Amino acid sequence: MNQETIAIVTRLETRTRQMLLQYDKLQKQLQETEEKLAEQRQRCQSLEEENHNLEEKYARLKMARLIDMVDDDELRSTRKRINKMIASVDKCLATLKVQ
Repeated sequence: MNQETIAIVTRLETRTRQMLLQYDKLQKQLQETEEKLAEQRQRCQSLEEENHNLEEKYARLKMARLIDMVDDDELRSTRKRINKMIASVDKCLATLKVQ
């Protein structure tokens, strides 16, 4: 082989090695990116589950608050009825004492 052919083969070998090194580097980057993507997907799924749980808790708290408000209204009306009954009994007692 002549000098020119040897130089071409040498450059070809050098470029092939560079391409293989670049390929290995890109493979590592791809693997790291896929790992990060898997982690992010897992984190996303975890956050979605947490969000779902929080939405359920919120719905339960909202329902409990509505029930609590209804109970307060019922409690007030019950107290008013009891106070009216007490007033009526007091009137009856006062009427009986007068007679």
